[in-house]
Amino acid sequence: MTIGNVYSQTDKNGNPIFNSISTNEQEFDDFNLISNYYTLENNIENKNSSVYISNSPSLNEIEKSATELPSDFFIITKNQQISNMILIVNEPKRVFVVIDIGTNKKSEFKCKLKGEITENRAKEIIDSKFDDNAKIKDGKLYFNNKKFKIITNADIDKAVISLIKKEKLGETKTTEVKIPSQNELKRIILSETKEGGKLDYFTEIKGKEYDGIQIKPGVFSTKLGVALYKWGRAAFDIGVNTLEDSYKIFGDFKGRELNQREKEYIKLGFNKELEK
Repeated sequence: MTIGNVYSQTDKNGNPIFNSISTNEQEFDDFNLISNYYTLENNIENKNSSVYISNSPSLNEIEKSATELPSDFFIITKNQQISNMILIVNEPKRVFVVIDIGTNKKSEFKCKLKGEITENRAKEIIDSKFDDNAKIKDGKLYFNNKKFKIITNADIDKAVISLIKKEKLGETKTTEVKIPSQNELKRIILSETKEGGKLDYFTEIKGKEYDGIQIKPGVFSTKLGVALYKWGRAAFDIGVNTLEDSYKIFGDFKGRELNQREKEYIKLGFNKELEK
């Protein structure tokens, strides 16, 4: 089984809990380590997420989610096949939770990382402009009229690698679950976007691209707009890391630069805007 670099944990009813993006991959002698980040924007503002708060969460709600919800997790692989997942859990106490993917066995280990918010989450808060007064200075995030010590990516990486070596997690037997590289994902997406592929939302609307269609009550578009939306959403679900990457892939498919209309609809799909 092959999966992309965007992961979604589910609850007991199969509902998605967290959406995430892959941020980095490191190669070691015996294993590879893929770093991932659970975004705030695609979780607390996403109605399809079980940690959804609202379309416009307050600063206090964002602060609580940013400091208490899991932020970073890691996947250990060999030959692109998964063996373990390492999750940093903050509540009720900060620990490493290691999940053996093959057996689904969960183990907890002490986590001595000091700080109140991770570097990736602090950067997202700044980039998303939740608070116009937010800033990062001297290793601290200033947000919602408070100050939070940042846990750096370097410190997190060091702690995770130390845990892997101490507990010999790199020696765990791998599963058949395979994670493709971004280049492989691109190849898959380009192939599936061709006529007859799973991402071919365009062949069936040829000649009718600009026919009007109601997406939901009060929201209208064209069949081409809907097709582009579906393609953008599929790109996110499959594992494309960034919106810009999705533009590049679709541009390669079209053999030209994308126009503004195409970018707007792919962006809507990538961010699942019509499902909020």
